[in-house]
Amino acid sequence: MKLIERVLHKVCFAVVLGLSLAPSIASAQAPSPLPAFPASDKVFQDDKQFNALTLGPGNNIEIHQAPPDLQLDSFDFSSDGKLLFMIWASGRVEVRDVQTSKRIAQFKPMPSVAFEVETNDAIHAWVVTGQHGLIRFIDPQSRKEVREIQTEIGRFKYDIQKVLLAPDGRWLAYVNQDNGKVLDIGGGEAKAIADLGDAYDIALSQDGSQLWAVDRTKIYGFALPEWKQIGSALLIDQVKLDTNTSLALVAGKNGPVAFVPSKSVLLRYELKTMTGAAVTQKPAYRIYSPGPGDRVIVNELGATSLYAEDGTLRCQWQLRPAQGSKGRKISENGEWFGVLNFGKVEVWNLRNLLNSCADKQ
Repeated sequence: MKLIERVLHKVCFAVVLGLSLAPSIASAQAPSPLPAFPASDKVFQDDKQFNALTLGPGNNIEIHQAPPDLQLDSFDFSSDGKLLFMIWASGRVEVRDVQTSKRIAQFKPMPSVAFEVETNDAIHAWVVTGQHGLIRFIDPQSRKEVREIQTEIGRFKYDIQKVLLAPDGRWLAYVNQDNGKVLDIGGGEAKAIADLGDAYDIALSQDGSQLWAVDRTKIYGFALPEWKQIGSALLIDQVKLDTNTSLALVAGKNGPVAFVPSKSVLLRYELKTMTGAAVTQKPAYRIYSPGPGDRVIVNELGATSLYAEDGTLRCQWQLRPAQGSKGRKISENGEWFGVLNFGKVEVWNLRNLLNSCADKQ
């Protein structure tokens, strides 16, 4: 009997001790909350206001869908970071001065929705990409179309996912998950000079000597201007099937480094040796390269994170929601970071944004 009492006493003591330590253990293991994403520096939205709610008979509230000309579908920056292109569902493209927020132009280049605008001083045109593989060149002064390229529609009839222009304006590259091409546009009729296959995304190295592409299974590159393939490697983890693959190139100590999101990790590839490795243990969705430099911004599970070229986590914020998989963009000069947020574009000065997050190292 006494033996049983001693055993019960020890059991009760252990239970009480465990309960008393549980809060401290839990608090010690609980991760500290991430800093909130800073407030934007600028907000761009249409000057016209649409009243989506009206009071109907019997005090019933009626909800109306905004007309296409008031539905903000996407946005883009000019390569020099001076202009913001707001693209509406009607096909209207509104051009704003980023510094002053003033509208300086608007035009309707195509009956279907556009989703990307590339600018290039060498060709003196705004290159607008829209549905059904159509690319149109718009004169910045007259706002009129000066050229049109109808890209080849693949067997799956996918739309163009990404367009890149050569710095000197001699070629244009596009990918559409099916039959991407590089087109020589320096002369008259556009002619294919390289095949990019079923790539989802492409990126140019910072020195302009290499173009890299990524599809569902591999990453592969080309040397310019010969367009000779220089490397290929299988992705070491599956990419997500419900969003578009994205690719970012940064300058590494031993040459260009590529980052690719996947279903369960963030992938990093040393392109000189084509060696890949996982640098996180959680899913990554979209990647953005902050212009010239050696860092990438990653939209991942529960956070927006900044990684150095070696894969080191530098800082994190709480995840900033955006509209659609292409709802976040960085200007090519690395000055601005924008987020499409249901009817408006929020814009941050990228340098201030990065400085707002404490360095992890």
